[in-house]
Amino acid sequence: MAETILVWKPVAIAIAGGILPSLVWLWFWLKQDSKSPEPTGLIALSFFAGMAIVYFVLPLQKYVLTHIVQIVDIVNALALKISLMSPSEETIRTTLWAFIEEFAKYATVFFIAFKSKFFDEPMDAVIYIITAALGFSAMENTLYIFRDLSNSGAIEVFGNGNMRFLGATIVHIVSSAFIGIAIAFSFYAPKYIKFFAIAIGIFTATLLHAYFNLSIIESDGTMKTLLVFSQFWGAIIGIIVLLALVKRIPRPESIN
Repeated sequence: MAETILVWKPVAIAIAGGILPSLVWLWFWLKQDSKSPEPTGLIALSFFAGMAIVYFVLPLQKYVLTHIVQIVDIVNALALKISLMSPSEETIRTTLWAFIEEFAKYATVFFIAFKSKFFDEPMDAVIYIITAALGFSAMENTLYIFRDLSNSGAIEVFGNGNMRFLGATIVHIVSSAFIGIAIAFSFYAPKYIKFFAIAIGIFTATLLHAYFNLSIIESDGTMKTLLVFSQFWGAIIGIIVLLALVKRIPRPESIN
């Protein structure tokens, strides 16, 4: 019994530390849609699907890492043809990893929520994709905390957990929110406009996500790290402002 408790204790800590912060953020964003709330079951399904998608993303990211030399050669050849400076291997890898994550989060809600009869207003796009992003972040944070518990002490884990709550969870919210906002503003538009809006949303989300990760890698001190975090905290305010505009998008039949 004692051995079982010792085995499960770090697992419980990792799960609590990874999921609880995401649930706090989820509560915050659901409050933004309190006048027309989404079904609890569909929100829960989107959240847990976001958690599960991590296990599909990891093999794809591993594939990129395994074939990074060939990928770099292709990117460099393309850059040479259009007279652009060749990006570094780290930039290419980080950007591809970011794209895989952002596309996976979008695909998750596309099949689960966007096909639902409850997906009936622009604000829904933002709520569901942020929910999936928070689920993804919850699982990612859980895995990181469990790894840290295995390799270091509780103090280090607590510090890393706070930094991930401030930073990594924020980047998932901000980047994916821009996909949702792009979908929201094209909600009543023709299909070809929706297609371009989604493409622009995923492209923007990928750049934001990659920028954050590269900035954290290059930062060499707590203050520089916090400066990067503060930029994304500022983006949260911008998203709230954009959501106020999303709520004002009229249905086609109400346009005179």
